[in-house]
Formats: sequence, C-alpha cells, structure tokens
Amino acid sequence: MNEKTIVSVRNAVGRMGALIMAVAMLCVIDGLTAQMRREQNMFQMLAGGEMVINGPMPPDTAELRDLIIDGATAAVSLRPEEIYKGFWMGGLMWKGEARAASDATPGIYTVSVRGEKEEKPHPTLTFTFRIYPDGPSLRANAPEYVMRSIGFHPYAVAAALLPLAILCGLTVFMLAKKMERDMAGKGKAEIYMIKRSPEGLQISFGLGRDHGLKPGALVGVRNETGLTVGRARVTSCTETDAIAVLAGDGQAELGNLVFLERSPPRAQE
Repeated sequence: MNEKTIVSVRNAVGRMGALIMAVAMLCVIDGLTAQMRREQNMFQMLAGGEMVINGPMPPDTAELRDLIIDGATAAVSLRPEEIYKGFWMGGLMWKGEARAASDATPGIYTVSVRGEKEEKPHPTLTFTFRIYPDGPSLRANAPEYVMRSIGFHPYAVAAALLPLAILCGLTVFMLAKKMERDMAGKGKAEIYMIKRSPEGLQISFGLGRDHGLKPGALVGVRNETGLTVGRARVTSCTETDAIAVLAGDGQAELGNLVFLERSPPRAQE
C-alpha cells in the first residue's frame, strides 16, 4: 500500500474504532441507568425461568434454616442455598434461586424473607417477580433500551464490542508504525507535537540521527496538499526523533509532513 492508501485505511479504521467504543459506552450507560428505572427488588422472568437472588441475613439469624419464606407458591418459589460474607459491608448475606414454574400464570408475585423473630420482613427482603408468558413480552418491557431494540443485554453487547474496538486500535497502531517506517525511509515524517517557545514554533517529528539529521540541519514542512508551508532548523535530536523551530512566518499543523532538505522537495506521493 502507498502512503495515501495507508492514511485512508488508518483514518477509516480509527473512526470505526471510535464509533464502536462510543456504542459500547452507550450500552454500559444504558445498563447502569436501567437500574435506576427498575423498581427496587423487581425482577422480570419467563414462565419456567430461574435466577439468582441474594439479600442480607435478617437480624438475629445465622442459619439458612432460620429463614422464613413468605408468599412462595407453586408458581414462584424462592430457595436460599448458601450464606456468604458481603463484599462491601462485610455482613452476612444469603444467596438462593428463584424459580417460576413452567405453567405459572403471567402476572406479579411477591415473595419475602424474614427471620423467626420478625413479624414482617424488611423492605430490602421483599422481592417482586413479574412473570411474562413469552420472550417478546419480556423484551418489550425490559428497562434496558438495548434489550428492547435487539434482544441482548447491554452489558453483553458492550463486552462483545470491546474486542472489536481493541482490534481497531491495534490495526491503527500497526498501520501508523508501517507508515512511519515507510516515510522515514524516504526522509519524511509526520509532525506529532507542536509547541510555542520563545524561539518560535517548535515541531516534533519522527526523524533523527539515524536518518542523517543533526542539530542545525534544515527541514521543510509540507501541508496535506503537498505545498511547502515553511522550513525549520533542528535544535535537538535523538536517533529516531527531532525537535525543530520554524523559521520566519512558517506555519505547521499536527499531521503535516516534515521532509529532509538534502534533496529538492518533490510533489506528494
């Protein structure tokens, strides 16, 4: 590929990667805000479905056998299965399985968990299950916009898009490196940093001693149309990079090309 093709592909892949990342971020935001749109302890299920439910252990309750389940029926059941220590507060938590029977009538069911010494359960241990008859009904009432649109949870979509965004980033990086090597072999490099200084406008670019530069050398600056817009004198350089100061009224922008002055400037390839 020539320079123009590499630049075009790099820019297109870069824009695609940015778009993919933006969509992934919107999916994450949709998943997070869906938690605010969902009623507390409200869960949506299909008839015949199951899900994991957890909550804090009621006061003065240390064993699963001490938990009392109110509201469980043949249609919707809740079975605590284990006790574990909470991550944030360190208190005891229980975790179990909620299951809707395959012949459960669509509707709203309430199941609560309390300790033996409690007359009524704490609000955080009261769970509402909304049972839907089929997938389309469940999808149409999902709090996540992504779920309603394409039928997948937004976190799953974001997780699927992330590798694509990373692949785009790696592709851009590899194309940029290839372009740098190809241009350096022809005595050219892109300006990757511009800074104003008392001496004038400083530019940094990927040519150095390995390419025949040394302090005091002159380089030209060419814009995206191939027109020479200024010349600069190198003030310092390493093996692969250099800093130069533009002379007079010379202008430069990020992405402009620097070329060695050892040969007359040629039209852009």
